[in-house]
Amino acid sequence: MRIDIEYLKELLGIILDHDKPDFNIGLDKINPLWNDDDKLNKLVFHLEILNDQGLIKSTNGSSSLGFRRASDGSVMVGVIPLRLTADGHQFASDLSKPGVLEKLKTSFQDSGPTETVKLVFALGKKAIDRKLAELSE
Repeated sequence: MRIDIEYLKELLGIILDHDKPDFNIGLDKINPLWNDDDKLNKLVFHLEILNDQGLIKSTNGSSSLGFRRASDGSVMVGVIPLRLTADGHQFASDLSKPGVLEKLKTSFQDSGPTETVKLVFALGKKAIDRKLAELSE
């Protein structure tokens, strides 16, 4: 499965718009993203990528995100509290900056997870630098 950067942006937007510091996948706006097996696999994949990159973690001290795979490949869900890390907030913010998503989709669509995170941070920084340059003129 490939990383779907638009899906990540949508998911992170839902998380950022939540009115509490932590979230869980049972939230009304996240629940439709996993209400069947294909959608659940996509959500688990993307949350695990975010976790691998240090962008989300459990708030209950567990190293788990609440998912467990059975021997038949099915996924069992335990709804536990999660949170974006500081880097996760920065990633979400940078991904929302003008031009970042479009550049990822056109020039870097085959990037791996680590590359994607680095690119989002770099492109976000460039967007901020451009905005600062405009403001200082």
